[in-house]
Amino acid sequence: MKHCPSILSLLFGLFVVSPAMAQGPTKRECAAANETAQDLRSMGRLREARQKLAICTAESCPGAIREDCGQRLQEVDAAIPTITIAAVDASGRDLTGVRVTMDDQPLLQQLGGTAMTVDPGEHHFIFDAPGYHEKVETFVVREGEHNRDLRVVLESTAPSPTPATSPPPPVVATPKDDGTTMRMAGLAVGGAGAAGIVIGAAFGIVSKLTYDQGMKGCAANNVNDCSPTAVKDDNTAHTQATVSTVAFIAGAALLAGGIALYLTAPNGSEVALAANMVNGGGGLSVRTKW
Repeated sequence: MKHCPSILSLLFGLFVVSPAMAQGPTKRECAAANETAQDLRSMGRLREARQKLAICTAESCPGAIREDCGQRLQEVDAAIPTITIAAVDASGRDLTGVRVTMDDQPLLQQLGGTAMTVDPGEHHFIFDAPGYHEKVETFVVREGEHNRDLRVVLESTAPSPTPATSPPPPVVATPKDDGTTMRMAGLAVGGAGAAGIVIGAAFGIVSKLTYDQGMKGCAANNVNDCSPTAVKDDNTAHTQATVSTVAFIAGAALLAGGIALYLTAPNGSEVALAANMVNGGGGLSVRTKW
């Protein structure tokens, strides 16, 4: 019975203290929370502002303060942004074992697709996962933006597989020409040369006939006293003579080159030909390899 007063005192203390501990914030604390919340709201620190507004909406706060805080709390809830964070590998596969820090503060230990609230503004994120390179990203989250999807691609630290190399295509040996090509080319070039000589001869004969016909229109074969028709025939004769000369020269060059090709064609030769004709002359170049 000696301990009864102590037990009674303890029970009395519990019944007396418990109501005091259960009491909400005082009028002064309610007013201070409301003012602090307004300051935090103006600085964009919406999450802290919401915590303060939750204090001044308690039942123990005066009605006017509680009503004002309740209205501000609705405004903050509508303005505070929410984000979801996702990470994938290079193939697009979702990754969950990713640690995320935001503004140098731990944010998530792993990804689960849950939306979370953040303050508006620029935020720096670091994504870290075993087997992947660390990824640093900066995102700007806007006030009133809800369910913003922040998605990053993480690169594996494993070395990239070496692409399989295809074997080189087989080398097909091309048989060398036995000289037939060069001899055929010689015949073709020589034939063209012979044709040129024939054309040159024909134009030479026509030129002479045209000139003689034109001289009949000149007084006493005086070239300075000719009819218009005679002058025209004379000009035509000169043009035909020029064509005859060019054809003769080109034909002779081609004929000589064709003969040379035919006679000098060795076994296993590789031939390259280049013939050209210009006003007043012609030429042929030959390149062989054996």
